[in-house]
Amino acid sequence: YESAWSAGVHLCECDVALTKDEKLVLAHDSDFTRLALDPSKNKKVSDLTMKEIIGLTFKSGTRPPLLLDVLRSAQTIGGSARLVVEIKAGNDEAGVALVRLFRRHPQLIERCAVVMSFDAYLMHRLRNELSELIDQGLQLANVKLPELLLLTVAKPPSKSYELFASVSDFSQVDSWLQHEGKPSLEGVYLQFQPQMLQPQGLAALSALSVHYKVGVWMMLGDPDDIVTVACLVEKGRVSYVNTDLPRSFSG
Repeated sequence: YESAWSAGVHLCECDVALTKDEKLVLAHDSDFTRLALDPSKNKKVSDLTMKEIIGLTFKSGTRPPLLLDVLRSAQTIGGSARLVVEIKAGNDEAGVALVRLFRRHPQLIERCAVVMSFDAYLMHRLRNELSELIDQGLQLANVKLPELLLLTVAKPPSKSYELFASVSDFSQVDSWLQHEGKPSLEGVYLQFQPQMLQPQGLAALSALSVHYKVGVWMMLGDPDDIVTVACLVEKGRVSYVNTDLPRSFSG
């Protein structure tokens, strides 16, 4: 993250998990099976304290960092260095812990540009928690809170919490982003569909972007190049596009 931000990248994305002692650590999976050198010591992140995680031997030679430390790095680098944070579905307590981190370190709030999840319940709860920060008198008059975006899938859902959004029909988006009939979330982070690059798809994205913040996330095999990103941003008017920035990106 520090190398990317120092090189001029504005936004970096991460997933977070909550440890047994309630520390938010960067972790994509629920456990360290893929990362730990000794799988016999593998446990879920939620069953490990941060001290125990530090004691593990990882294949990379480095331990997963605390979210707090990464946000501090972004603050030190300054400029447009910010994070996009994903909270895994069902990990409600991670959302509560994130608000607790913001309450203790309000100077770091602006270093978090977006918080997103596939879990609509979690996201609306997070909105309520963030609203309470303001209600409790935290000095946020000049602080930009992170945008809350709901992740969606482009195929029939395989999990109960997943929401299917086709570029041909965004009619349900309004209801997903509201809570008790009132606006709650800023927008959606849609899974990429090839139809998005067609004139009708771009028009649909552009129309949706008039009312909400819109992001597009991709999977391995999707077109990860500057032409695709430029098309989605310039013609579809989306605000965010995930990219791994491959060597061929500029080509």
